[in-house]
Amino acid sequence: MKQRYLILLPFILFLLKGSNAPILHSFDIKKLSGNIHLTLKHGVWKLWEEKPVYQNITLDLVCNQGKCEPEVWGYAKKFNQDVDHQGSIEKNNLEQLTIKEIKTKTSQEAWQLKITMNIRSHPWDTKISPAVYQIDLVPHKDKIIGSYQGKYNQKFLQGSVTGNIQPFWPVPINNHQPVTVQEHPRLVFRKHQLPSVKEAVKTPEGQAIIKQLKDNLEKPIYYNGYVPTGGYHGSGYCFLALINNDQELAEKGWKIVKKSIENPGKRLLEQSPIVTGVALAYDFCYPLWDQEKITTVTRWLAAQTEQLVKGDSPNNGWNSNAGSNWNARARSAAGLAALAILNEPNLSNDEIYHYMRTAERNIKRYFTTALGNYGFGSEGDHYTTEPLILTVFPFLQAYKNIMGKDLVKGSPAQWILPHYLMRMIPDNNKLKITAYGRHRHYAGSAIFAAGLVTLPQEFLPGIVPIFEQYSGLKGDQTFGITLPHYAPFILTFYSKNKDNNPQNPIKLFNYNFVDQKKGFYNFRNQWKNEDDFVANIYLKKEQIGGTWHFPDVGSFRISGLGETWAKAGESTTKWQEENVVILPKSSPWKTAKPLFFVSNPDGSGIVTLQTNTNWRKNSKPPVGIAGLRSFAVDYSNASGVPGLFVLVDRFIGNNQAEEFKEKVWIMHTPGKVTVDNNSFLIQGETQATLKGTFIVPKSVNITTEKTEEGTKIIARGGEEFFVIMTVQKKSPPSLNITGSGMTAKVEIGEQKITFDQDRIRLSTINP
Repeated sequence: MKQRYLILLPFILFLLKGSNAPILHSFDIKKLSGNIHLTLKHGVWKLWEEKPVYQNITLDLVCNQGKCEPEVWGYAKKFNQDVDHQGSIEKNNLEQLTIKEIKTKTSQEAWQLKITMNIRSHPWDTKISPAVYQIDLVPHKDKIIGSYQGKYNQKFLQGSVTGNIQPFWPVPINNHQPVTVQEHPRLVFRKHQLPSVKEAVKTPEGQAIIKQLKDNLEKPIYYNGYVPTGGYHGSGYCFLALINNDQELAEKGWKIVKKSIENPGKRLLEQSPIVTGVALAYDFCYPLWDQEKITTVTRWLAAQTEQLVKGDSPNNGWNSNAGSNWNARARSAAGLAALAILNEPNLSNDEIYHYMRTAERNIKRYFTTALGNYGFGSEGDHYTTEPLILTVFPFLQAYKNIMGKDLVKGSPAQWILPHYLMRMIPDNNKLKITAYGRHRHYAGSAIFAAGLVTLPQEFLPGIVPIFEQYSGLKGDQTFGITLPHYAPFILTFYSKNKDNNPQNPIKLFNYNFVDQKKGFYNFRNQWKNEDDFVANIYLKKEQIGGTWHFPDVGSFRISGLGETWAKAGESTTKWQEENVVILPKSSPWKTAKPLFFVSNPDGSGIVTLQTNTNWRKNSKPPVGIAGLRSFAVDYSNASGVPGLFVLVDRFIGNNQAEEFKEKVWIMHTPGKVTVDNNSFLIQGETQATLKGTFIVPKSVNITTEKTEEGTKIIARGGEEFFVIMTVQKKSPPSLNITGSGMTAKVEIGEQKITFDQDRIRLSTINP
């Protein structure tokens, strides 16, 4: 078997050479810098029904110009998705690359690594079995390939290796000062930063923040429910105790912390905010509490860290899937608790460190799974933003302070605040969005209160002025503080950031904000006031297993001129609660892919999607149907109105099949709706209106239904839909229609509209 291994890598190289794939003949050492991920095929195994089953394992290294850190982490999702395996590189590999020559027709150098991993089969199993891998690697294009041999649980292993090099994440912070033993505070800000925080309290912003904190401390404390607030109240009192050196306030904080500890959450979902609040209180009150209190909370936090990392039974609702808000809540709370007690006396700090790193890796997987490349969350706005403000942002800030590395910069997390900023429209000093997902709302300005301190510096000029205008001294002066624990975060931000050279967000983030990974397209005409237009459509490119998802493939939202025109329906998983075309006798589509996208500098744009195919079960020959939707947004004023929106829906496949024949166009609106033949008119609370006109079907049947959310507009009568909607403060413009059906040409003012196979065409965008 070993002899076969020795020829495996040359054989791989020979195949690649034979396929005209370019092979580099030596390593550029400088390129071996960053996060290196190596996937070993069949690198671990376990018994299943008394037979060995082999699974892949990915090993994660951090290297700088070929010199690697000793610590290696591994993850084998199919082996056990709840376990991260810790290991190390053999010492001589740390000092210099071990290079050997592979004998092929052309000389080839291989990078050799010897790695030992401690494999745990289950998070609650204390047994650890070592796996040893000898790995040979060569560069191939922008990846790494090779082979390995190894041994795990008495079995010899060998196989191929594929890998890649990605930028350093987390990003090291320059001039970081390591945390000293028992240094507190350290989670929100460091001990040496306490004087600057106290100075910030004296500023007008600081005084307003402290007032808001005290107002929040007067609110009722909830020791149960989905978000227990006892720990957060305790942290608020402890923060005030710290900055005022007030023993009486520290005692108040202790009593609330003690009661929070005595009232655990019924599930890990509810326990996570308790742990987060208690960890923050512990950090602030550490200099003021006696040793007995410190020891009590230290031991409790250690136990909670272990529980939240290892998880619970699905019978208790536990969901450890990477993209789940449960995972985000629990693992970030565990990471924060571990960071709070790291290097405390009389603890197994190797174990605490392991739990902290495991929590970190879970949060990284959450970011890369649940979030798109520009901050859209696949579980919807509520389930994305709630864990961020309750547990995740506190962990990110503490990790940066203590570990000296930034988990936000360069990751999907850096786009969360810009993403929401570009979807917001002011409404009576509130920054509102038209939401997706369950509960149809999001965290509001609290997302800034908790998250601004973690944001990359270059984003601040476009975000801080908006926050200050609506939530700061120029606005409602709440500073986004709706729970006590937000106050230290936003005050810490102001203690570090004085002037940000304000810029309009459009200059930093552009009119069109597109999350390509998740398939979210946002079109904005300006960032000015409540009259701004914001329209978006969600393609739902991914459906993440084990997470919340809704039948919102191709659902859209429209706001403008101070009104919401198209919003979601009731917060249920019913297809008809989205702004889509439903097939009543079929099931909703699961995902869609983009076919076409174009945008203009003024925020206008066109996107076309195609859904997956719905198939009739066991049909021979196959009977199925897919949907094609094109959505156009025009802010050019060429039509004579500030907002023009066009929707075209057609279907590919067996339109006449019984379960696919009936099609119903749906749009939800909070406004008052009247219907006139082939058009509908929505009257907003202001003088603004939206008029929708169906070009197709010719004999459309438009009806309305009253709902708890407003009015549902329903259109029937055909197999295709071609709808033009204009938003205006004056009378709607007239439409000049030439021809009929899907080939009709429509003129509105100077704007010309047609549909061409798979895309809407506007004369101002793609004539």
